Amino acid sequence: MGKIELEESGDFVVDILEHQKFVWLNKVGNILQIPYLDQQIRALFRVRNYDLLYFPYPLANCRLISLFKWIGLLSTPVVVLGHQGFLFYDDKKSLLGKIFKKSFQQFDHYAFFSKRLLEKTRVDLGFSMDYASKHFHHVHWGPDRKFYRSLNHSDLEPSPPFAISAGTVDRDYDMLIDAFSQIKQPLKIFCTPKGVSSTKILPVNVTVDNSWVPYPQLLKEYMASSFIIIPIREDIKNRGNTFGLTVLNDCIALGKPVLMTYHPYIDIDIEKENIGLWVRDNTVKGWTQALNKMFGLSDQFHKMGESARDLYFKKYNSGVFSNELAEIFKKAL
Repeated sequence: MGKIELEESGDFVVDILEHQKFVWLNKVGNILQIPYLDQQIRALFRVRNYDLLYFPYPLANCRLISLFKWIGLLSTPVVVLGHQGFLFYDDKKSLLGKIFKKSFQQFDHYAFFSKRLLEKTRVDLGFSMDYASKHFHHVHWGPDRKFYRSLNHSDLEPSPPFAISAGTVDRDYDMLIDAFSQIKQPLKIFCTPKGVSSTKILPVNVTVDNSWVPYPQLLKEYMASSFIIIPIREDIKNRGNTFGLTVLNDCIALGKPVLMTYHPYIDIDIEKENIGLWVRDNTVKGWTQALNKMFGLSDQFHKMGESARDLYFKKYNSGVFSNELAEIFKKAL
């Protein structure tokens, strides 16, 4: 989330606070509805050593920090990342909803992975356009600048063409499996044990691995595939999040075509950039048609891969992201 390149610039020293040290404090925090209480208390005890606090996951570990900002006990600037909506619950007018809204208003600067999410958050938190112009920022989150460039595609053994899909609970694998039952092309799914319904009968062209697969091994599967599929569940894609962006970054860095549920909160237009296709009809019928179309474009996969890598080198990588983050930090200071 920026540490390496920020320090390489020579302008910043970034310390990462240990995720968990005192387990009992987190147990108390869970009772008080303050997740990661341990980490936040340790941050407050050390805050005098720092000019700025940076939270990449503000929904999870900022409740105590925002409370201290709210009541005036913390003056250190706080910068947070926005990759999902802050107010995602139903009853925003309830007392608890109003408290959450007030707490999320306490941060000094917000960096968003999505322009539409930026605007949604401005409206949700009740900020004016003028305030947002000074404190809300759009950033281009991207893959690590060095890691993916070191991967060697030539080490892979030749394999028959296949599609691959990997991810967690925001994926609609049941629908994807139903779509693949209508075609003969092979699909590999890597997911958690709950990713596919236990009653789902798999067609012969679909395999599911719900064991823990090390990331380097998953990358090899990605590189050996024809293209990567990101099927986002219909009930969550409009909630205000960037689900699927991590895997999309993998596609860009690895130079792999992508077939993805159309996601209004993803800024990268995969069709405009010629790196894949959107699935706008997020149904079994829509996916079946999209899969047939995608497999029919196999002669363009190489060109799509080149376009993806071009995006990686020029626009979406950790170096670009860190430079943008550095400018936000300087404004906060």
